[in-house]
Amino acid sequence: RSSMAEALLRKMLIEDLGEKAATIQVVSAGTSAITGDIASPNAIEVMKKEGINLKEHRARRVTPEMVNSADLVLTMTLDQKKAVLNMNPTAKNKVFTLTEFAEGVKEIEELMARAEKIRLQMEEKRRKFLEHRSTELEDLRRRMRELDGELRQIEQKMEQEIAAEKKELEQIQEKLTALEIPDPYGQNIEAYQICASEIKQKLKAVVAKIKESLADNV
Repeated sequence: RSSMAEALLRKMLIEDLGEKAATIQVVSAGTSAITGDIASPNAIEVMKKEGINLKEHRARRVTPEMVNSADLVLTMTLDQKKAVLNMNPTAKNKVFTLTEFAEGVKEIEELMARAEKIRLQMEEKRRKFLEHRSTELEDLRRRMRELDGELRQIEQKMEQEIAAEKKELEQIQEKLTALEIPDPYGQNIEAYQICASEIKQKLKAVVAKIKESLADNV
């Protein structure tokens, strides 16, 4: 995202400001970027349609020095904004999300503070609720363990009831499976070789039976 934002902003500044755009330095960096990485193929393709060559772009990780020297820092997400501010708390007045800055949103800090307050309230209510009903919850857990034990006993008795039939069924299934030639599709060449060998072995008996049948009809 940041590589596309950098290239687009630079192009738009040149188109709008002309020579004055040269006085504005536009750079991009990532909070978790791997320095030296190229732009993603999709980003390159999208920018190509904008008349921008992104093939030479190389990623770099944002540093406190970069934040200090910048007049304006725009991030793609709130988490990135937090990461930058954690890196340099004194940059509070020049770090914004792109949407926040573009749309002139003023209450984002209030919203973030309110969200944090609500999260803390929820955690406290959960704690009090569980604390208040701890005896009831423990009783339910005990009953569930008892029920689980009873259920396992019933299942074990059921398995004992059908043990003989289950064993016989498994034996029959083994015999039926032995009558099949497994499909080697999607496996390696060795699987196909084994399959072919088994087919040839079975076909020998088929040929023998055909010859026997022809001899009987003479």
